[in-house]
Amino acid sequence: MSIGEMAKRLDVTAPTVRKRIKLLEKTGIFNVSGLIDPSRHQEMITALVAMSVRSEGKLDQILDKIARLPNVAWAGVVAGRYDIIAEVICVEGKEELYRFTTEAILKMANVVRSETFILLRAKNNWLRLPEGVKAI
Repeated sequence: MSIGEMAKRLDVTAPTVRKRIKLLEKTGIFNVSGLIDPSRHQEMITALVAMSVRSEGKLDQILDKIARLPNVAWAGVVAGRYDIIAEVICVEGKEELYRFTTEAILKMANVVRSETFILLRAKNNWLRLPEGVKAI
């Protein structure tokens, strides 16, 4: 939606909308980014990697470490059989996912076990490429 359209809908001026957006970005509440449709990229793989970790009271630090890995779109602490789940995006396909799960994840000393769930089909799954992922 354009700034002008937002201003109309909110019944404010365009400069007011711009100012509010900048404030939201500055405070970290809002982020403008480009999204891609992974179904239009044949080689791209999106996967959820579930991990059991030995946290020793440092689960937040381990979560931060995993979230900063290349290919990770997001990571979160979950309840259930696993401790952390991360969404992983691999634009180069299976080989890149294999390298990620064998080199990046399993070489982390705290990850005891992982299980990878490859998305075969998804709806409304627009993605932002994580830092460290080669542009398409």
